[in-house]
Amino acid sequence: MSVIEVGKIVKPQGIKGEVKVLCYVDNPSGLSKLAQITVGGRPYRILRARAVGQEAYLTLEGVADRDAAESLRDKVLTVPRELADDLKKGQYFVQDLIGLVLTDGERELGKITDVLQYGAADVLVLDQGKRMVPYLNKLVLDVDLTAGKMLVDGKVYGEVVCEN
Repeated sequence: MSVIEVGKIVKPQGIKGEVKVLCYVDNPSGLSKLAQITVGGRPYRILRARAVGQEAYLTLEGVADRDAAESLRDKVLTVPRELADDLKKGQYFVQDLIGLVLTDGERELGKITDVLQYGAADVLVLDQGKRMVPYLNKLVLDVDLTAGKMLVDGKVYGEVVCEN
């Protein structure tokens, strides 16, 4: 079964076991619709969830105090992929982009090894950090997950990437 990373616990919140989650999803309030979530590979029932901005606060069954919440710090939260399939056209999961070959149609420009998520634009990391490319609508022409390729506009690529 395939899973999607939806966030990471960044710290305990208060003394009753609530945890603060940095969400990787566009809509953190969607976590409140889940009955269960996996934290660091272990399933937990969600007793309470609330979203504030790009963060969520969760109360998990079996996590009753600050010490128990602290033990979950830096753990990644995942859900089964089928629970996260409401993507709109042009939206992709980060893990689906990693491994794609960037091409301008004539030449391979590099392989995506990571995606950094910033407020203004996501940044595609190519070839283990040798180059970084902003994920811009005017740059990306097509994403073909089946073929493992991302087609970009060669002219725009030349404008946004400095190559030595």
